[in-house]
Amino acid sequence: MAKPAVLLIGGLDPQGCAGIAADIATVQHHDCHPLPLITAMTEQSSAGLTALGAVNTNKLMAQYRNCKADFDIQAIKVGLIPDLIIAEKVKQILLDNPGIPVVMDPVLASSSGGKTVADGVRQYIRDELLQHLTLLTPNLPELSLLTDNLEDVEQATTILSEEGLQACLVKGGHADSEFATDFFISEQVRFYCYQTKYASDVRGTGCVLASAIASHLSSGQDMRDAVVLAKTYVSRGIRQAQTVGSYRLIKHSHEPLALRDIPRLCYQKTQIGQQFNFPSCPSRLGIYPVVDSAEWVQKLVDIGIETIQLRVKDRDEKTTSQQIKQAIEYLGHKPVNFFVNDHWQIAIEQGAYGVHLGQEDLHDANLKQIVDAGLRLGISTHSYWELARALAVNPSYIALGPIFETTSKQMPFSPQGVERLKQWVTMLDGNYPIVAIGGINYERARLLKPTGVGSVAMITAITLADDYQKTTGELLALWQ
Repeated sequence: MAKPAVLLIGGLDPQGCAGIAADIATVQHHDCHPLPLITAMTEQSSAGLTALGAVNTNKLMAQYRNCKADFDIQAIKVGLIPDLIIAEKVKQILLDNPGIPVVMDPVLASSSGGKTVADGVRQYIRDELLQHLTLLTPNLPELSLLTDNLEDVEQATTILSEEGLQACLVKGGHADSEFATDFFISEQVRFYCYQTKYASDVRGTGCVLASAIASHLSSGQDMRDAVVLAKTYVSRGIRQAQTVGSYRLIKHSHEPLALRDIPRLCYQKTQIGQQFNFPSCPSRLGIYPVVDSAEWVQKLVDIGIETIQLRVKDRDEKTTSQQIKQAIEYLGHKPVNFFVNDHWQIAIEQGAYGVHLGQEDLHDANLKQIVDAGLRLGISTHSYWELARALAVNPSYIALGPIFETTSKQMPFSPQGVERLKQWVTMLDGNYPIVAIGGINYERARLLKPTGVGSVAMITAITLADDYQKTTGELLALWQ
């Protein structure tokens, strides 16, 4: 399979620390093919940027034609635009590639200081280019320049969105705070991504972040996943940064994802840094049926099930409460990990072992009440950005799905597959128990056991089995 080609539009840093050099390294480390298109031959050092060195536009467009001649461009990353003439050519290139993801890191000045791009370029970006971008990734000073010195990030990005920008990721590393906090906004969602801030000053991080996002988009990743994965890559690169000459530079690496590098995600500014301490649950929850009635809870616990979830849907609150109460009364002091799906208030009232929440349920649930009541919490995840949200909450366990195609409910997510599950098991090992769910039956559970996952959840594999007792017994024996 051919590597996705990413067109990299930007300036050349003669010291190879930022700009096109950083873009190329990043794209290659994401298993994509870089197509570098040079807009400027800059003159810069640790003393600052002394000349922008805009290239001849005929040369620029000749470069572009060569880039496109033998490659199918799958994404575009735009960096330094040195003057208005180049800006007009960049717009022409974007118009020549409709429907292709475009990520722009609006380089309005060098991080080492010195010359800045002309005011006219900033205005041209806002008036002529924003509407053609998939994502803009300004830092706080750049956002301020683009929005006439507006200081409120949400207000500034909302204005840009109203002017036609699809999505914006504001990099907050310049802020004086404990966390490096970025703000993401699109038509569908807005959220904050935050990580512990490292003390070292590392060069070229903005270039790397934007190029990493473009690489993920070129491979068809969801925008939110692309942002979280790119931030994870940059965080690890900063943590492992190396000294080169006068600079600290990101270390590019193919290492597997590490939990410590994944950002935390929340939807309100007041939630940044807020984390809960839910009680722990067994590291291996085993065979984990999800059922829709107290009767099923009783039948399965009677034949050896020790972890079970009651998922009552499409019933009135009185009936739901009765089902939960009936199940808990039957369980009594039995050593069973009994989770209630969604209905956290009733679970607290009835004294359940724990609650399981989906991502949408997290918006409405009062997590403080749940943790204060001593209940465990499980959270559903289907993607990396949902994992980032779960990590911010710090639950008792994390569920990943669907692992396989499932008929139990409509899912907007593609199956995760065995390899993805294996990756998450390694990444979360020793920190969070993981539960695999979605399309799992006996044969598929047998395939998943070698991944090291501690629990597999299923619905129809048991409740629609010809002989639920035999099926459950086989699953329990398999998981010993």
